[in-house]
Amino acid sequence: MAPQHTPKLKEKVAEKWATSIRGQLFPGEEIWALAKTNQVRPTLEGLAITNARVMAFSSIDVATAGPRVSVEADNIARFEIVKKMTGKHLHVTDLGQQTLQFGAINDADVDFVCHYVHHLASAGFPPGMREILITRSMATTESARARDVGRSEVEIIGAPLKDVAWRTIDEHTTPDELPWFVINAGSAGFLAAFEDRLIVAKVGGMAGFMTGSMGGGRVTSFPYSDITNIEYNSGMMTGVLEVLTPSYQGTSNHDYWRSAGAGPNKAGASPFTLSNCLPLPKAQHRIALPRLTDLQKKIIDYKRPTINVQHTPSSITTAPPIGLAGELQNLANLHHQGILDEAEFAAAKQATISRHST
Repeated sequence: MAPQHTPKLKEKVAEKWATSIRGQLFPGEEIWALAKTNQVRPTLEGLAITNARVMAFSSIDVATAGPRVSVEADNIARFEIVKKMTGKHLHVTDLGQQTLQFGAINDADVDFVCHYVHHLASAGFPPGMREILITRSMATTESARARDVGRSEVEIIGAPLKDVAWRTIDEHTTPDELPWFVINAGSAGFLAAFEDRLIVAKVGGMAGFMTGSMGGGRVTSFPYSDITNIEYNSGMMTGVLEVLTPSYQGTSNHDYWRSAGAGPNKAGASPFTLSNCLPLPKAQHRIALPRLTDLQKKIIDYKRPTINVQHTPSSITTAPPIGLAGELQNLANLHHQGILDEAEFAAAKQATISRHST
């Protein structure tokens, strides 16, 4: 059933809000009513009352971050409309005597909002939903614990990866896939090696700025089948690790400081900008060298062609005739083995000689 909304809220806006909120609902949770609200800190512009809770949100991030203020039905001790200079505000006090502010509501919408909040507090949290949430929370906790254990076993060469780097890896892998080693160059980005490909990523605040993608970043995947070589070009202290493919040729000297004075979007040969280059200090490259050697071997093995040898059954040849002497010898062997008695041996011998004489 479509949620009800106040007259002050346009239907298209209500539909947009409902669509954004649904991804954040509990299993079995339904939106009863939507209304406008207004608050500066935290920024609130919408109010939703469901069969499980009251929540206020900003339409900018509700689809990803969820509501900014919420209280569940079983935690509502009382609610009231408080008159302030900025209008009539909805305040809900929970069982811990904490007052939650849901922003200012239009005068014409006060009765509408109070009706649904009162109905929610009277009905309480839906039976059975709590058990589902507990089960899901336990499964999520167990999954997070297994994820953290898996991540702790990944060899990180350099500083530990930040959350933004792990999120990038998760977004570009299957659920149970983890790299077997990572070279973390900090603000210059990181390289993650998998069983069939490499990922060079430059994400996060400083890395995104250095690539000319402020607020974003660059993530490039290199299948082992496409990699022709991995080079390291260095000076006295710093250097550049470069992944070479048919699309990324090592035709220029991507010196660490070559484009230091140019802006990211103008430094076409800068290793901070190029998707296949990772600026890397010599000391860190020295530590990573054994793994890079293993990586080179893995790439060679991956590209080595598989040869399937099919064995053709040899043709069956017919043994040449053994002749009279051979047949008589066979009969003599059977006689010595006791298979033919004296009379049988004599009869067979005579028959063989007669057959060969005709």
